[in-house]
Amino acid sequence: MNNKNIYLKAIYNNSGKLLFLLFIIILFRDFLYTYRIQLEKFLPYYEYQGHIIYLLTGDKSFDLEAPMNLRFLGLYIQFFIFKYFPCLELNHLVLGDFAYDNYVCATFSNALMNYLSLCAILSLSFVYALRKLKLNLPECLLTILLFYIYLNHVEAFTLDRISILFLLIILYFLDNKKFTIFLILFSAIVNEKIIFILGGIFFIRYVLIKDKNFRSYFFFTLVSAFFAILIFYYYAIVLDNGYLESDVENGLYDTYFTYGLLRVYSMFTSKSGLSNGAIPLLLAILPYVLTLFIKVENKFQSKFDFLVPISMIAFTAGGGMEQTGRYVMYTMPIWIPLFAQQIIFVIKKIETKNVQK
Repeated sequence: MNNKNIYLKAIYNNSGKLLFLLFIIILFRDFLYTYRIQLEKFLPYYEYQGHIIYLLTGDKSFDLEAPMNLRFLGLYIQFFIFKYFPCLELNHLVLGDFAYDNYVCATFSNALMNYLSLCAILSLSFVYALRKLKLNLPECLLTILLFYIYLNHVEAFTLDRISILFLLIILYFLDNKKFTIFLILFSAIVNEKIIFILGGIFFIRYVLIKDKNFRSYFFFTLVSAFFAILIFYYYAIVLDNGYLESDVENGLYDTYFTYGLLRVYSMFTSKSGLSNGAIPLLLAILPYVLTLFIKVENKFQSKFDFLVPISMIAFTAGGGMEQTGRYVMYTMPIWIPLFAQQIIFVIKKIETKNVQK
């Protein structure tokens, strides 16, 4: 083997690591930009970094409500960063009365976690498309670009990015049964949306397509869902800590049943609903519509997969119409590689016609 082949093999074997380092460098300005926005609260967002102060002081006023404070992975990663990483403080900050002790460094910890998650998503998406889905190089590169574009539909300041990264990791390791089962069970302390999405994917594979290779995955997803419910019940009901927008005395998530259908309906009847809900949903199911006209070979594709992004409307009923785009975009790891293939297919067709002319 000559030196050129050795270098190429080394690059291939370490492509994910190399891309991660590259994104760390080229996206650093993006990190500084979003970090400042977060510090100065230029845009409204849910302040997960406040939970760091709760863990430090025990002050219940900083404790998040369930289910947000039960997404332990992201909460404790940002706490780990706060404890062991040097804090980067920006110049010329304009902070209001909302700033509290350790506010800047707590916010930095959350911002750094999201920055690292972004770089990890982009690099892992390339490796996943290349090694697991066997896409060609242009399709893999376009997959990265599409991930970067669509991630703008989720929040850069909360736990969206690390949750999507976790889902992508599960998809990457699907051929490692024991590790995948561990990750599925671990989802109970990551984000309930991941369990919901996995349940949809594995239901389609095992029940609708009748692929027995997904039987254990589907079963352990149900187990993970049970654990998540048990954790929620213990915190909210047994410990009497309550949960977001609900009257615990009535024992139910009352806003889900009283306003749920109205929230879903408003997705299609208001400007905000169309931009924040209906359009992102359309973007998510577009690749599946295109499969009717564009035939590409994708190892992880089913004609029923469009049901997964549509099913995320279930969270709209509880979380609000404005959040629908975020919920739907959680499913992007299952359809972005397919969309990248379709775009490259169309480009090649156009190039072929131009050459023939």
